[in-house]
Amino acid sequence: MLKTYIFAISFTFSLSIIGLLVNHAIKSRPFYSKISNLNFIKSEAANRYLGVVLFKKVLVISFWKHLNPTLKIAGRPDKAKLNALRNEMTTAEVGHLVALMCTFIAVIVMHQKHYYEDAIIPVLVCNIVFHVYPPLVQQYNKRRLDKIIDRISR
Repeated sequence: MLKTYIFAISFTFSLSIIGLLVNHAIKSRPFYSKISNLNFIKSEAANRYLGVVLFKKVLVISFWKHLNPTLKIAGRPDKAKLNALRNEMTTAEVGHLVALMCTFIAVIVMHQKHYYEDAIIPVLVCNIVFHVYPPLVQQYNKRRLDKIIDRISR
């Protein structure tokens, strides 16, 4: 059983690397600007109900906050720094979403070919934690950041 969970976690992180590589490859494409403004959950109440705000707090107080140091602003923020931060958030968000799509493809293949069938549920759970909630947190933060950028632009 422990081997199954170790497999699920390592598989999830392997898909993260694929997500980063694919994200880097598509960054210069014209459609990237369209996917950079995705907004799955607009309601603050829905974010709270789904636990996005709680997940954000867990990220901030845990060691995960050190995982992507580019998502911080040093010094007093200006419009250029805030826009650069928003671009980094978009990069992180799209990377997670690509990894999530790869997960669904991998789970379908695992199920059809009867590979690691006992690991399908743990893989899905790990990917919900590592590839569903982080993009939702990024979208939540981008909406808040957009309000600040609009306020500075006036």
